[in-house]
Amino acid sequence: MGRNYSNKNLTNLELGNIEFYLNEGKNISEIGRLLDKDESTIRKEIKNYSSYFGVARKCSNCLNKDNCHQKFLCDKIVDQIKCSQCKYCHNAVKVCPNYKVENDCDFLKKSPHVCNGCELYLKCKKVKIKYHAETAIKMHNVVQKVSRIDTKADRVPQEFKDYISDRIKNGISPDVILNTLPDKYKMFKISTPTLYSWIDKGLLDCCNLDLRNKVSRVRYGTSTIKRNTVKGHQLNGRSIDNLSIEEKENRPLGIAEFDTVEGIKGGELIFTIMIPCFSLMIGFKIPFKTQEEIGKKLDELEKHLKRYFYILFKKVIPDNGPEFTNFSILETSIFPDLEKRMEVYYTHTYASYEKPHIENNHILLRWLIKKGFDITELSSKDIFDIINRLNNYPRPIKDYKTPLQLLEENLGSEILELLNLHHIPIEELNMKDMIIKNQERTM
Repeated sequence: MGRNYSNKNLTNLELGNIEFYLNEGKNISEIGRLLDKDESTIRKEIKNYSSYFGVARKCSNCLNKDNCHQKFLCDKIVDQIKCSQCKYCHNAVKVCPNYKVENDCDFLKKSPHVCNGCELYLKCKKVKIKYHAETAIKMHNVVQKVSRIDTKADRVPQEFKDYISDRIKNGISPDVILNTLPDKYKMFKISTPTLYSWIDKGLLDCCNLDLRNKVSRVRYGTSTIKRNTVKGHQLNGRSIDNLSIEEKENRPLGIAEFDTVEGIKGGELIFTIMIPCFSLMIGFKIPFKTQEEIGKKLDELEKHLKRYFYILFKKVIPDNGPEFTNFSILETSIFPDLEKRMEVYYTHTYASYEKPHIENNHILLRWLIKKGFDITELSSKDIFDIINRLNNYPRPIKDYKTPLQLLEENLGSEILELLNLHHIPIEELNMKDMIIKNQERTM
């Protein structure tokens, strides 16, 4: 009969049989054959779960007493309730896996190194090492219980946990928090799944309701019908298909995406511009969804940014909305010496995925300005404040740098002043108070 090499734990019945066979004086190889287990499994079980018995079993006699930091050994412990150290506890000492004393018995020097089967067991006055099935079962339960309790949360200072809780309450994602830690907290860094586990277990002063995506993510059905993409009004003869593969896939410097964000039908809008290579978004409040309003904002931007305008906007990708229909308004420069200030390449209709960068940033924007909120209630200063916050949010795809950091590294600090943008430290960045402000206005 072949050996059983399944990775399952030994059952309570098998543990009882190990004790019985040891008392009968059988060696490890014989016990392995009788239980259809590998002898290394039996040897490890006896070595790791044998216990010390006798009146001399006390913490004061343990060789590890000076470095003992055991916790959670008591059978009565309840998950999430932290007891004090188990050192010198008369209940915990019975099942402590690290209890160890010196014993110079000749019988213990032979395999299996336990007192089971010894003829002098009842007469011996020393601390005995015995494999006892009932105690082994308790020790197995203790090991499983300790592995389930997140003791790592006890080994980090409360200040670190308070910092994480405050950032989560301010709307920063756990992944961004852990990858932008201040130097004084980097030694306590944990993994992102561990942090989510702490939040689920209630070990931090925040909850799942404070997580933006966890409470808003919708599970989409599999029966969604995808619309067919058709040609839009590419009156200038250029579509996104005319861009090179490099420009379509990587969006290098000089490629920008245009779109608008509505609040309510007929209300004011936000004209958004995305610079994908920096994950930078610029936004302007416009009163009407017309080509003339878009043209005015581009004229102002061209005049204000000067040479930077032609670096950022060599080619732009708008959708087929009515506000972008007249490509000549978009392309014509305010300076008569220039024939064009940019080239326009339209996406296909019903193909928002062809400008994914601006659509993904709209998710962040919509988190601050909910659908159905009247943008007319917001001032231009409010819009700049929202855009500045979005551009100070670290991007995982950019090695957790902010769009403003990337922009400054490549084009210098002057352009930040021209765009009226400024850096906000991650410790001060709050992505939620604007939501509260907007909600208060609608009440």
